[in-house]
Amino acid sequence: MTGVLLPLFSLRRKNDHGIGDLAALKEWIDWAADHGVGFLQLLPVNALGEGEAPSPYSAVSSVALEPMYLALEPEWVPGLPELAQPSEIGMDALHPASDPGLVDYARVRAWKAVMLKRAWDVFRDGEAFEGRRRDFQDWVLLQDAWLDDFACFRVMSRLFGSCEWWKWPEQDPDRVRLMSEEYGDAMLYEKWLQWLAFMQWDDVRRYADSRGVALMGDIPIGVAMASADVFFERRNFDVSWSGGAPAEGDFADDPFTAKWGQNWGIPLYRWEEMAEDGFAWWKRRIRMTTRIFRMYRVDHILGFYRIYAFPWIPEENPVYLSLTPDEAAARCGGRRPGFQPRPDWTEEDRKLNLAQGDRLLRVLLEADPSAAVIGEDLGCVPDYVRPDLQLLRIAGFKIPHWEIREDGHIVMGDAYHPCSFAVYATHDFPPIVDTWNECWDKVKAFRDAEAAQPVPGKEEMDALKAGYEDGRRVLMWFAEFCGMNEETAMAAWNPQIKNAMFDALLACRSRYVAMMWTELFDDGRRLNIPGTVGGINWRPRMGFTAEEAAGMEQSRWLAGLAEKDGRV
Repeated sequence: MTGVLLPLFSLRRKNDHGIGDLAALKEWIDWAADHGVGFLQLLPVNALGEGEAPSPYSAVSSVALEPMYLALEPEWVPGLPELAQPSEIGMDALHPASDPGLVDYARVRAWKAVMLKRAWDVFRDGEAFEGRRRDFQDWVLLQDAWLDDFACFRVMSRLFGSCEWWKWPEQDPDRVRLMSEEYGDAMLYEKWLQWLAFMQWDDVRRYADSRGVALMGDIPIGVAMASADVFFERRNFDVSWSGGAPAEGDFADDPFTAKWGQNWGIPLYRWEEMAEDGFAWWKRRIRMTTRIFRMYRVDHILGFYRIYAFPWIPEENPVYLSLTPDEAAARCGGRRPGFQPRPDWTEEDRKLNLAQGDRLLRVLLEADPSAAVIGEDLGCVPDYVRPDLQLLRIAGFKIPHWEIREDGHIVMGDAYHPCSFAVYATHDFPPIVDTWNECWDKVKAFRDAEAAQPVPGKEEMDALKAGYEDGRRVLMWFAEFCGMNEETAMAAWNPQIKNAMFDALLACRSRYVAMMWTELFDDGRRLNIPGTVGGINWRPRMGFTAEEAAGMEQSRWLAGLAEKDGRV
């Protein structure tokens, strides 16, 4: 199958109010069905915090859905009147700009909240909606405690001015529940938003199935500390540790990540406590996800085997940036960043970690055996993980220029295990055009220096030569992977190179192959830079609708490749 990564926030349609929504997703399902695209990969769609650029990987609930993605048309939202122009209802200052290149979350959130609250008032009181109100009430009765807890968490977060519950004046979950009873209408409103979201998503899922397009979801390894789950189900979480990833690679944009690693701020799971009720929390999470998605990606699947953790929260990172490991340990009562529950130092540790990961992943698979599962297994990967994923039939990732043999040659696509998911980049990486051009720039810089008069000094030339060798090595890997000669490869990214690269990717043996929309449509922006907050992270929007994309050369090119390589 061929797929395209389309974060929901990036989509565009007419009258979308500043962010991609579910009506836009239906249009992109049509585009996919018409262009040989078998699945659309989304980032997590759970309820977000209220930051300026909230990460979809830091949701405030493992189940609740984000209302900003609701389509605001009367046929989608019962009780919503025909939308007036912003000037007619005095909302010019709130309404998102008509054609921004980036999502303005604050303005979108404010605009949609006003319109949805007006619709709720009509729905709640209008005689015409009596039947739909019964549907809503029946749906509420079918949900378990997650819905009451989430509605309570939302209402109390607004009352106390923050979703960081550890800063609330009241910390006891039972007393917070009692307090929320004074805000009955606000609680019902939050539940209504969730009903709308699940109803709209159910409609989109049925439509995708009817068009033969699979929707691919994303389950983060953790949930945010500031979440309804952690506040109300604290026995499942160890909040004394903060999950993340060890330092690896070059993170020039973030000196903390370069030195210490990524501190994601997610509490660790208390696996043994979760086992006492048969992992009910995880089973609910999977079932609610696969209600919408036919396939899903497990983010940082390595964390089920063992996860890197910090004995401090991300807000304290600046304090530790200049400390030595011993100084940091002294400040943390002897605790140091490291893998939990144990590292892979001994054979016994490795066997225990393998057994844990295998056991836990089987719980996920058994929660819905019909769903296809992809495991994001990138980073510091123990050698026992990928054989286990293949045994479980969980497709691991293949990034061609990371698949290098001991003899220095790239692993060819026809050698990939079929149970795999091949991409050149994920949402956390620059698009492949940037990776290619960065390598070419190193090659060109050295060649230009060799031809310069006068030639730069020895120290500068040595540095340029090292860059040249690094850049040329990667470009030659790519050239080998796609059958390109050196003369063609030693150039800046161009249509010929793009065609050869993605033709080779689609021709590989991996069951799934995907590209980001930014790669397909030649948009050079990044979707996220790990270790950084704000900027354009989680904000880039397409400059075109699905209908307009259907007339673009890139869409015809992808359809042709998918057909040529037998992926239609």
